[in-house]
Amino acid sequence: MGLPNVMNTGRTGMVAAKVNIATSGHNIANTNTEGYSRQRVQQEAEKPNAGAGSRAQIGTGTKVSRVDRINDEYIAKQIRNNGRDMAHLEEKDIVLRQTEDIFNEMGGEGLNRLVARFFNEFRKLSNDPDSEAIRQSVREASQSMVNDFNRLRKEVDDTRAHMDSRIEGHVKEFNRYADEIRILNTKVQSVEIGGGVPNDLYDKRDLALKKLSEFMDVSMHKDGLGHYNVDVKGMGPLINGASAEFFSVSRSPADAEGKPENALDIHSTGHALGTVTHVIKGGKIGALLEARDQTVSTVLERLDTLAFGVADAVNSIHAQGFTRTGATGVAFFKPLAQRERAAEFLKLSEAVSSSANNIAAAAQLDSPGDNRIAIAISGIQNIKALNEGTSTFDDFYNSIVSDVGVATSRNRSTMSQTKDIQTQLGKMRDQISGVSLDEETANILQFQHMFDASAKVIKVADECLQTVLDLKR
Repeated sequence: MGLPNVMNTGRTGMVAAKVNIATSGHNIANTNTEGYSRQRVQQEAEKPNAGAGSRAQIGTGTKVSRVDRINDEYIAKQIRNNGRDMAHLEEKDIVLRQTEDIFNEMGGEGLNRLVARFFNEFRKLSNDPDSEAIRQSVREASQSMVNDFNRLRKEVDDTRAHMDSRIEGHVKEFNRYADEIRILNTKVQSVEIGGGVPNDLYDKRDLALKKLSEFMDVSMHKDGLGHYNVDVKGMGPLINGASAEFFSVSRSPADAEGKPENALDIHSTGHALGTVTHVIKGGKIGALLEARDQTVSTVLERLDTLAFGVADAVNSIHAQGFTRTGATGVAFFKPLAQRERAAEFLKLSEAVSSSANNIAAAAQLDSPGDNRIAIAISGIQNIKALNEGTSTFDDFYNSIVSDVGVATSRNRSTMSQTKDIQTQLGKMRDQISGVSLDEETANILQFQHMFDASAKVIKVADECLQTVLDLKR
């Protein structure tokens, strides 16, 4: 083996050292880059040469075979799935907390107290049925109760409407990540065809896949060309190599599955029916659809049932009584045509609103002191008129508030457990794929010495060669 070959051996060591230093530097530069997986240089010995006059195999240096991305596909899949569940719970928590705050009665009089006050005022009226002052108090308490029914209905409805704006925003983000994955599939294939290993592109695609899975329940798999194909559960292919389907939204009428009137429907050209609103499950979008069409819609439906029940029960008794002016058949509340949106349309009748003397307390005409109608109306409070005769008005309202509170508490508990799992998975990934600054710094010093030593090999070979040349002079 000649001295020039020794020089080449030193050169290969210097090249390998440079690649290692560059890779460690790349790792350090991306310490805080989300989704980055540390990289390691893999080296192998060059093909040896046979020594002159012997069977010895003399090494000719080293070469860089590849730069590996340190990554665990199984952990990555677990992180994606857990991230989807966590995003689902966090999105749901936002909606439940907003709904719970609406029914929070800690800051003043809530609907429960106002309903109780409404019936208590009728009890006072039964003690003095000819008192105009108490009739004024009855009307005032009634208006306060009506106002709170209207307020609750509006605020809960506003919360539900706000979900549509979040759904629209999430759909746009989802489409952006889907398009990014489609583009990255093409770039990865292009590099791989040329024999390269695009580690940074792999990281970018994995991060985009993780972000995409936070919006809905999707499954992913690689094909023979190295593409990541994505399917939406219940819908079919979303991303297939270099092609992708996208979602759009539009407002539409209410449907039988709980979607409210004029709320957003989600559409996809990749589904036979086009509309996929009730197909999407899991993730942020699934959480919003579930909360909008089930949780919050149920709260509004029950609130309407309560308002309709109070108005119907009071009107049926009040219409049988006589006012101070001798009139009968007077409705206390404006009659409601249907249960839907009853809490929104509930209001005092024009007769009661215009004069407190139109409040009926007597069951018989020209009977001073007759309080039977006032007693009957006050007694409605304790009648089990709702839930097929199993709940009073108080019980029914308390169950609405209780169910929202229980759902919020249960969701937070599950969210806490899921967050712990997420933290543990993150630590596992960091142990495998994370960048350690101390380790990389130590590696750089090691590779620097490797570079210096390889340069020393070249220098020594050069000196030896110079000695040989000097001998010939």
